[in-house]
Amino acid sequence: MRNNCANCAISMNMVNMKGAAMRQITITADKKYLLIPVGNVKGWTIPAESIQYLSIYQNGSLVEEYEVCLDASPRCWSCLYLERYAGETLELRLEGGDESLIELLEVSDTLKDADTLYREPMRPLAHITPMHGFMNDPNGLFYLNGKYHCFAQLNPYGLGVGNTHWMHMVSSDLMHWQELPYALLPDETGRMYSGCGAVDLQNTSGLGKDGIPPVFLFYTPAGSKSRWSRGKYFEIAAAVSTDGGMHFEKYAQNPIVQHIAYMNRDPKVVWDDQNQNWIMVIFLDNDRYMFLYSDNLLHWEQGETIRIRGSAECPDLFNLPIDNDMTQKKWVLWGSTDNYMIGHFEGRHFVPETDVIEGPTHRIDSAYSLEARSTGGYAAQTFANLPNGRVIQISWIRTVVSQGPFSSCLSIPNELRLVSTEQGPRLTVKPAAEVKDLRECSYSFVGRGLEEFERIPREYLGEAMDMTFKFSMKPDKLIAFSVRGVLIVYDPKIERLLLPVGAYKLALKDDTFELRVVTDRCSVELYADDGKFNLTLATVPDPTNISILSVLLDPGIGIDFEVHKLKSMWE
Repeated sequence: MRNNCANCAISMNMVNMKGAAMRQITITADKKYLLIPVGNVKGWTIPAESIQYLSIYQNGSLVEEYEVCLDASPRCWSCLYLERYAGETLELRLEGGDESLIELLEVSDTLKDADTLYREPMRPLAHITPMHGFMNDPNGLFYLNGKYHCFAQLNPYGLGVGNTHWMHMVSSDLMHWQELPYALLPDETGRMYSGCGAVDLQNTSGLGKDGIPPVFLFYTPAGSKSRWSRGKYFEIAAAVSTDGGMHFEKYAQNPIVQHIAYMNRDPKVVWDDQNQNWIMVIFLDNDRYMFLYSDNLLHWEQGETIRIRGSAECPDLFNLPIDNDMTQKKWVLWGSTDNYMIGHFEGRHFVPETDVIEGPTHRIDSAYSLEARSTGGYAAQTFANLPNGRVIQISWIRTVVSQGPFSSCLSIPNELRLVSTEQGPRLTVKPAAEVKDLRECSYSFVGRGLEEFERIPREYLGEAMDMTFKFSMKPDKLIAFSVRGVLIVYDPKIERLLLPVGAYKLALKDDTFELRVVTDRCSVELYADDGKFNLTLATVPDPTNISILSVLLDPGIGIDFEVHKLKSMWE
C-alpha cells in the first residue's frame, strides 16, 4: 500500500451513496498545501469515463469537491491551499477510477515544482499565466492603493474546463505579477463563473470598515455545472473585501440577482457618475444582454434588454472621451468577441447612438468564417478605478498548451481610446505604455530594403518580441514576410491582411502599411491602422524559430523597422 503523506492516516474503503467502494484518508492541515498529481487530458474537458471526484469533509460536512484525473505520472503537481483550515483535521475521499491514487496526495510547505516554476520552456515571458491548471476569462480587474488586481477563471486541478475558481494576481506595474491564493472557490451553488470587480469608493453599500472602501467581486454561481450544485440555477452573486481587495468573503444574502433567463451570467458593474447610480450589464442568451441598476450594489432593479449582434457572453462597459475631449464622453457597450455599441445613459436607460460596430475579428473573408471569427482573444475586460480615466483591457488567449503545468494565457494589457473617423467615433486598441518596461534590448533601421531583415543581429531577437514594421507601399505590389514562422501578407489591391486564420479588411493610410507585432511562446498579437485594427493568434510558435524573414517584397519598397526583445515578467 502506498502512503506518501506524512500527515495522512492510512487509507480505507468506504461505501458511497450508490453502494460502490471509495477510498478515504485523513489529513491534518498543518502546512501550506495539499499537493495533487494532475493527469494530462486531450481536449478541453476530462472524458466522462475518466472523471474522479475528490471530496473534502470537515467535521462531517462537505466543504470542497472537485472533478479530477489523478495520475501516478502526472503532467504537473497542483496545490490546494490549506491556510483556511489551519490545524484542522480533514477527511479526503476519492471516488471513481483508480481510487488508490488518493494515497499520492501530500501535505507540504513546498511546491513540487518550486525549482522550475515560471521558468518552464513553454511558459510565456510577457503574458499572465497561472502557476498550475487551465485558465480562461479574465475577471474582476481593478486598481486600488497602487496595486492592480487581476482575477481569472481557473481550474487548478486539471488542464481543461472544470472546477472553476477565481485566480488572484497582483501587480504594481501591470507587467510583473504575483499569484495569491484563490479568491473564490466553487461551492454548493456551482462553479465560480465570470464577473467583474468594483471599488465602492463612496461606500454606497455601507459595508466599508475603518474608512477603507469595500471592494466587490460580482460573479456567476454556475448552478448544475457540478455534481455538488445539481438542480441549481445560474444567478448573480457578490463577494466583498474590507481589507483593500486582498481577501474576499461571499455576501451572506446572495444571490443579489436571481435567475432571469437560461444561463444568464458574466456581470459587469460600473459607477455612473453623471446619474449617481451603479449599472450592471449581464449576458442573457444568444446575443441578448440586460441592464440592471442600483444605488448600493446590493439591491438591483431590471432595466432594458439589448442585442449586440454577433456577440455572446462577457459584456464590458466603460466610459471614454472622444479625442480626449472631456465634454464629449460616451459609453461603450462591448460584447465578446469585439463588437460594440456607443451611446449614453438618460437616467436609468441606455440610448445607443450607433448600430453595432463590427470589431476586427468580424471583418473577415474566409470559407470558414464562423471558426475564423473565434480568434485567440476573447472575453475581454477592463480595469475598474484606474487613475486619470485610463481604460485598459485584458483578454483571454485561447492557446492549448500541450506540456507544462498550465494551459492558455492572458493578453498583454491594451489601452483603449475613442477617436473620430469618417464613419463616426471608433475604438482604438494599442499596447499599454507599461509594456515597454519589459524591453531588454532594441534594434532598428529606417528606409532600408528587404535584405535588412537578414542583417538583424541575433542577440536582438527572441521568443518574446515587440516589433513595428512600416512599409512604403506600391499600389500593385503585395508584401509577404514571416515572424517566427507565422506568415503575414498584405495585398494593397484588395486591401486585405492575410493571416493563417483568414483575410481581414484593412485599408492603407497614405500609401503606408504599418503593423505592430508582439510575439511570445503562446501567442502573436497584431495592431494596425493606428489601433483601429487588432487581432490575436492563439498559437505556439516553434521555440527554435526566432527569425524575421522576407517572403515576397518588391525591391522598391522601403522599410522602417524596430524590434524590442522582451525579458521575462517573472524575473
